This record gives sequence, structure tokens and C-alpha cells, in this order.
Amino acid sequence: MADLAALLGRTFTPEQELQAQALLDQASSVVRAYVRQDITQATTTDTFTMRRADPVLHRCAGAVTLPQRPVTDIATVRINGVETSDWWQDGNDLLLRSWTWDRPPAAHRPPQVTVTYTHGYDEVPGDIKAIVLQAANRVIVNPSGIRSETVGGESVTYLIPAVGEYLGVLLSRTEQKVLDRYRRTAGSVNLRSR
Repeated sequence: MADLAALLGRTFTPEQELQAQALLDQASSVVRAYVRQDITQATTTDTFTMRRADPVLHRCAGAVTLPQRPVTDIATVRINGVETSDWWQDGNDLLLRSWTWDRPPAAHRPPQVTVTYTHGYDEVPGDIKAIVLQAANRVIVNPSGIRSETVGGESVTYLIPAVGEYLGVLLSRTEQKVLDRYRRTAGSVNLRSR
């Protein structure tokens, strides 16, 4: 809130503070949805289906890709409910050193891996913070999305993105390009031929 007030060069009234906080919350939600990530640091427990690891890249029984990043700590790992310490981390991949895959008839059910891990940023990166502030600022400065106005003898033209649309707290293409480095991309699926 203080950063937005400083950006605008003014002090908010209590009513304006509520509006500004609502706009910051909306802009933060839009950014999180675009990057498909929680930005601030948090701890999550989630269950994943283990996949077989590429034997050329990793000598291990299986792997799980943790979706939230950056991964800063892995507290516990359980395979099918059994806690294990026989794993290591490679970026966002959790590599499980040894695990016996089921034989038929259960072979079609890969092991389930439950991971408790800490992810995100202790301090929100400056470029993300700037984009959230700018998105909220757009609505405060020009709430109706007016392109230009003339009052008396003065004319003001507001900056409109190249696409010519009013963005409000939505992201411009330039802002999306900046955020792309934080964006989680879709995973890949390995297919085997018979």
C-alpha cells in the first residue's frame, strides 16, 4: 500500500486505502493466475504420481516434478504412505533413488508420492512487484479507461497499450513478457510405442 501511495505521490484517505488494497489484491491474483505460481513463500503438501525416470539422465527408480517454484526446501517424502529419505532434488524434480514398481496386476498403478515442500520467494521480486503496482495504478489514475479528455483549455491523453484496449488490472503484452520467466509451463508426457 505504501509503495502505491509513493508511486502516486499522495496519501490515501481510509476509503481510498480500501480501494487501493482491493486493486492490489486483484492485480496480485491476475499475476498469480498468469504465472500459475504462488509468488510468496509457502509450504505445501501435495500428492503426485511417480513417473519412470529417463535412465540416460538419471539413475533412479522414478521422478516427480514439483509444480511450485522455486523449491527452497523439501521436508518429507512418502511413497505410497511410507516415508523415505532415499531421494535427491534436481531443480524442481524430486528423484527417488530406489523403489520397486509393482508387477501385474498392480503394474498399471504407479506409486503415489506425497511431498511436503517449501517454495516461492521470501521477498517478491522487484519486477513482479512493479507490475502489480502498475496494474493497480492504471485503475486509480484512469478508473473509467478514458483515452483523452478536455477540460477548459487543457487536454489530457492517457497512455493506452498498442492494442488500444483498456486493461484495468489486466496485464499488457509487455508485462506478460516480463512475467514469462516466472511462468510455469505445461508438463510433458512420455509415450511408449508397443
